[in-house]
Amino acid sequence: MEKFSLVKFASRITGLLLLFISFAPLHGQDAAVWTNPKFLGDGWWQSAALDQEGNFHVSWYGGYSVGDKLTHDVLYYSKLSSDGVWSSPLDAVYTGDGGFTVRNAITVTSDGMLNVAYRGGVNHYLASAPVVGSDTAANWKFGTQLGADGYYLDMIADQDDNLQLVVSERNSIPNEDQIAEVFAEGAQCFLCFDLFYMRSEDGGASWSDQVPLSLEVYSGSDRPQIQQGASGRLYVTWDEGLDWYVSAGTAQDVRMVYSDDRGRTWSKPIIFTGSGQAGYNPIMGSMTEMRDGSLMMIWRYATDFDRNIYYQISKDVGLTWSEPAPVPGIITRTNAATSLDHYELVTDRLGTVHLFAVGQTDSPTQRRDALYDITYVPSSEYWVQPQRIYYSADERPEWPEAIVGPANDIHLVWFNRGVIPGSNCNTCILKVYYSHLPGSMAAEPTRQFRPTITPLPTATVFINIEPSSTPVPTVQNIEQNLMVSTADNYISQSLLGGMFLSALFCAAVLIFIRLRR
Repeated sequence: MEKFSLVKFASRITGLLLLFISFAPLHGQDAAVWTNPKFLGDGWWQSAALDQEGNFHVSWYGGYSVGDKLTHDVLYYSKLSSDGVWSSPLDAVYTGDGGFTVRNAITVTSDGMLNVAYRGGVNHYLASAPVVGSDTAANWKFGTQLGADGYYLDMIADQDDNLQLVVSERNSIPNEDQIAEVFAEGAQCFLCFDLFYMRSEDGGASWSDQVPLSLEVYSGSDRPQIQQGASGRLYVTWDEGLDWYVSAGTAQDVRMVYSDDRGRTWSKPIIFTGSGQAGYNPIMGSMTEMRDGSLMMIWRYATDFDRNIYYQISKDVGLTWSEPAPVPGIITRTNAATSLDHYELVTDRLGTVHLFAVGQTDSPTQRRDALYDITYVPSSEYWVQPQRIYYSADERPEWPEAIVGPANDIHLVWFNRGVIPGSNCNTCILKVYYSHLPGSMAAEPTRQFRPTITPLPTATVFINIEPSSTPVPTVQNIEQNLMVSTADNYISQSLLGGMFLSALFCAAVLIFIRLRR
């Protein structure tokens, strides 16, 4: 009996110690405070990467004018070195004229090469530069065209330095057998974007064929994200239904696929339908792989009748999921205000999950939209009160992107839309910001790149873009001008898209008639 009591006592003590340990990271992380937001430059739709030497890289879309009444679209770049010094914003890649949104995804491989997948005009391309010298425009090289006529994209470098890419692009009309489906789709989502996957095993020099992940006839595929968990498994998530770019389709659900062989084969889609109630369709899906291999998916409904952010957890790689439950303490923005936004979900080195979202809390003093870090502790299944990172009465934060550092610190970037009283321009003021959450662990040692990188030759003219009569790199007296029609301006771009789609529709009709004859 005495032996049994000692064992029972020891078991209880062990349980209490484990509970204390599980909460210790939470208290340590809560004790840390996000640094004051740092302005990086004018622009929006930023992406970020952290290399093995501790340098943090940010790329974003910006535009400028040189007095010619044209909008020159540019991919900007800046680097935070491991010793804490920011480089000046560099217009690294000139992507063309006309205000076409430069969606982009930056990543870095262990040989010290930066790779950026980006949208130039309406097509997708790849640019690269060595980390050593990335702050010099001449070291940026423009490479492969990755696809045509698309909008969203995302790319990572996996644990084997393979580049993993997903793009939302328009599916072509390959043969007569599919024309009937195209015309059937025209009733609801004519020429909407579908989701495709590609892989490069040689640093972007060559790419696999496009693999369709979603080819739904009556819907589009928006907001794709690709990531790799600590297990090595690849995950792709996206919204299925509404295609924002062509203003067609309706919100349908959130989906996920995964690959256990570095993208060579993919699972069937795992579909999140929420409550199943009519008119309540999930959108803005984002997921993370937790330390024990469990998965967490978050999303919201495409309606303002329910503005909660919901989460679900799977402990068997998506076979079964917990019932949707609201993330406590935060209400998301209106559906119209989030049509181009997304949520960021990451797991830190101690296992705490961080949700970065723009919304409002239950606090009477914080009932205006702000950017929050909401943390979840898996060991106790507990959500911590949201921690506010940024708020301004004049600027609205959007599109958070976060990366966990070697000391369990977190780098966070986002952009703000400025609010001009009396104006309906939602792209007149656009600013990219950065904030940092100090870590609570001893930093992992940095590793040198291999092999040592030497600067690339002078960059050549961008593919399919005619050279300008004046040099494209930064010149004196450039006037920042984001008050232009871009692919994210709701009126002008819709008109351009409508004209383009009308032309395609007419061409498809002619092809159909000729094939019928």
